Amino acid sequence: MLVISAFAISTACAEMEWKAIFDGKSLDGWDGDPRLWSVEDGVLVGQTNETDRKIEENSFLIWEGGEPADFELEFHARITTPNNSGVQYRSRKIGEPGWRVAGYQFDLHPRQRYNAMLFEEGGRGIVAERGQHVRIGDAKEVIGTLEMLEVDLTEWQSFRLVVKGYRYEHYVNGVLQTIIEDHDQEQRADSGIIALQLHQGPAMKVEFKNIRFREL
Repeated sequence: MLVISAFAISTACAEMEWKAIFDGKSLDGWDGDPRLWSVEDGVLVGQTNETDRKIEENSFLIWEGGEPADFELEFHARITTPNNSGVQYRSRKIGEPGWRVAGYQFDLHPRQRYNAMLFEEGGRGIVAERGQHVRIGDAKEVIGTLEMLEVDLTEWQSFRLVVKGYRYEHYVNGVLQTIIEDHDQEQRADSGIIALQLHQGPAMKVEFKNIRFREL
């Protein structure tokens, strides 16, 4: 008979507890270009312009809490300017110096079909659009569809990411919107960093709050 100790159970439960990874007051625990990221009224703000905050390539605010494998991430976000952003996961830093990242991205995009899609920054590009269940092996195959919510990204929306094994689930306002099964052994990632994106191009502003994380 298998016997599981109380200590083992309590340890497992502790590992699965939610924890805030943005304190609402500062950028403690995050690394990024100080010109571009700030905290205003409890909100994490990323902002570019056409002068002193202009960027020629995508720039990222990188969480310094490790390189998790299986986890859940929840956050609220909005973008009030005509550009897009995203949340990187199982990603890696590229280039020196600077704040550049490549890997899986939970896209935040004003166009409905792209918001909450999986985009692989610096890699395979669009892997799955919102509303798709995609399996990737030797080729990409759409094996199912999901009903898409209408989302106004200029207003605060709730997002959730579930990463377990090689299955990734993207939720919007509590509703599953994108599913990815990555069986491409050469290009998939087992673990990696979490980061927030500021996109090059037109001046933009993205805001995040209530960012919390738990390992699975």
